[in-house]
Amino acid sequence: MIATGHKAFRALLGCSILGAAGLFVTNEAAAQACANNNALAGSAVTPTCPGSTTVPCVQGGQYALVNVVSGNIYTFSTCTATFDTQITLYNNGGGGSLGYNDDFCGLQSQVTWTATYTGQLRVLVDQYNCVPVAAGATNGICAPLVIQCSSPPPPLTNDNPCTAINLTVNTNCVPGTYTNVGATATGGVPAPSCSFYTGGDIWFTFTAPATGIATIETFSGTMTDASMALYTAPSCSGTFTEVACDDDSGPGLMPYLTFTNLTPGQVYYVRVWGYFGATGTFSICVHGITTMPAGDCVYLLDMSDSFGDGWDGSTVGISVNGGAFTYYTVTGSSNIALIGLNIGDILVVQYTANSPYEGEISYVLQFLSSGTAVFNSGSPPTSGIVFTQTVDCQPPPAPPEDCIGSITVCDGQSFNNTTNNTGNNVDLTSSNYGCLASGERQGTWYTFSPSNGGNVAFTISPTAPNTDYDFAIWGPFPPGSTPASICPPPSAPIRCSYSALYDDTGLNYTATDNTEGAGGDKWVNDLTVTAGQVYLLYISNWSQTGLAFDLNWDLQNGASLDCTVLPVELLTLQADVVDDHVHLRWATATEVNSDRFEIERSTNGNEFDMIGQVPAAGSSLTTVEYDFHDLRPGGGTNYYRLKQVDRDGHYERSAVVSVDYFGDPAVGRPYPNPAQDHVLLPVDLIRDGEVTYVVHDALGRIVRQGRSDKAAGRSVLFIDLGGLTEGGYSVVVGSNTGGAPITYPVFKR
Repeated sequence: MIATGHKAFRALLGCSILGAAGLFVTNEAAAQACANNNALAGSAVTPTCPGSTTVPCVQGGQYALVNVVSGNIYTFSTCTATFDTQITLYNNGGGGSLGYNDDFCGLQSQVTWTATYTGQLRVLVDQYNCVPVAAGATNGICAPLVIQCSSPPPPLTNDNPCTAINLTVNTNCVPGTYTNVGATATGGVPAPSCSFYTGGDIWFTFTAPATGIATIETFSGTMTDASMALYTAPSCSGTFTEVACDDDSGPGLMPYLTFTNLTPGQVYYVRVWGYFGATGTFSICVHGITTMPAGDCVYLLDMSDSFGDGWDGSTVGISVNGGAFTYYTVTGSSNIALIGLNIGDILVVQYTANSPYEGEISYVLQFLSSGTAVFNSGSPPTSGIVFTQTVDCQPPPAPPEDCIGSITVCDGQSFNNTTNNTGNNVDLTSSNYGCLASGERQGTWYTFSPSNGGNVAFTISPTAPNTDYDFAIWGPFPPGSTPASICPPPSAPIRCSYSALYDDTGLNYTATDNTEGAGGDKWVNDLTVTAGQVYLLYISNWSQTGLAFDLNWDLQNGASLDCTVLPVELLTLQADVVDDHVHLRWATATEVNSDRFEIERSTNGNEFDMIGQVPAAGSSLTTVEYDFHDLRPGGGTNYYRLKQVDRDGHYERSAVVSVDYFGDPAVGRPYPNPAQDHVLLPVDLIRDGEVTYVVHDALGRIVRQGRSDKAAGRSVLFIDLGGLTEGGYSVVVGSNTGGAPITYPVFKR
């Protein structure tokens, strides 16, 4: 194939070849095959059947000699090669081309062929366009040749769900060959929602693994255009509920389905049929990650390549608690990995860019259980350390790049959201994006609500010159509407500008249109509003240079905006004992007109006192982190909460967090040890205080606890062990005078 400056354009060129030839070459397409003048690579190979065999090196201009058996189905692939390959098949005994392909998988090739004889087959590998052309010459570059072999399909037995063939979920794809020749339409099950169904369907089942992850792949045989649907049902007699349906997401015109949220242990039904009644043989496999990693929670790393030819060596690195990085990459269109984490783990994500086509690469780190994203790389991903987290196994709030995470605005202000992605949800589709022909590009969602009726206009002024901002407004929605009730927008926007011009854009009082395309002048009509209505606003930078802009309102005829919104969106609040005090940490996702945080503490969980305050950032669209040190915590359990106060006096309190603080009583070793009915612990306090102790058995259960007031200086703490069975125990001792609790082993006779 002719090399050009961008792979997407090269893919369009390749489609003309695949469209004409598909996976097989007819006589009229045989002229596209490379000449049978290549040199032999090594010796003859007998592929494992069924199974996979790899010839590690076939250079461009060489052929592999393969021993084949009539009726077996062979797939020859160079999809992992580093150069633009072509594959041509010839009978070693002579004759014309038996099969040919160019660009089945990106710029690499794959051919599926059913053997029509028993003997030897030449599998020619050439560099596009049949380079080098000189007989016996090679390009000197190795291409691994993967040979998949499957036996002829068994007779048709799975014509209905109750005779479905069970497929094993393997860690890798192990395809089996089947046929739908002679299959009939299944009665009692509604027609699938995709493709062109005329009957001729066959059925398979599989049991979802413990991870809930499964990928169903199909490969063409004599049937080259098939479709597939996944169902659940209480039994093979129904009732059947369609989970998903696909037509052409796999290789060529074959279907492909992948899932990360199946119910572990549940039986699923797979329905396969030929497009518009096509029949023949095909291969199918089910594979996925079958073992759940240990941890308090499990993250799923979902990696994608939009062109389907891999990341060219780019990697995502994962490090936990300062350990060595584990690196992941993609060799085809996608890859996934599971990462087990414990609360308190330090997670670091690093991305290394190595591909000339980084714009085709993206990855998402998300909770396996809920699918909630923790980090979204966007495309192209940023290099270096891109994300760090102290794991708490709690899903983060929705980002402002998603409609559900929209930010409330009520006055003129500057915004700077350094987003490089479009969030975790697809909020804009052809049904609601209106003039925004590119859909979500690089944008942030906002909401606003009038407190008094009138007319509303605004100006969006990009901070950087020569940038193209677009926007759209949806509404009005009823008073009291929240992002959860109105996202994604249900219909087209009421105001929309997609103008290709640079610089300021918005609503004004002289425009004559409500919406405009790329040829517009950047301005559309103002809005007539009434009090209490709610509107969605999406602001996008088509130039993709960040989101830094000023938003200035022009309110007329009595209009005003409702500013009685919470000033702070709190992300986390955490309390930890550090040496002789308690360290409070919290972070905010967004802040609007925030003034300060007042820290409140309680020793009983009911009555709180303010023990300090920290100034707030004011207004921010990025994460801001804060901390406070409580130098005199109470002994035992301390309860903390934040009072978030904005500049006009409005406030809200956070949820309560607690931490157990004992302090360091500077104890000596317990004696006697082994003990009989009691144990003594020397105590040395720096001031008058309370000493606490907790006794745990070998299973970690609390079997005894108590507290004692002690004067400053040396004393002895008496701990009663009477009634406890013989065995090993641990004693945790602390005080409210400072320091961390200390644990000692004690053995009772």
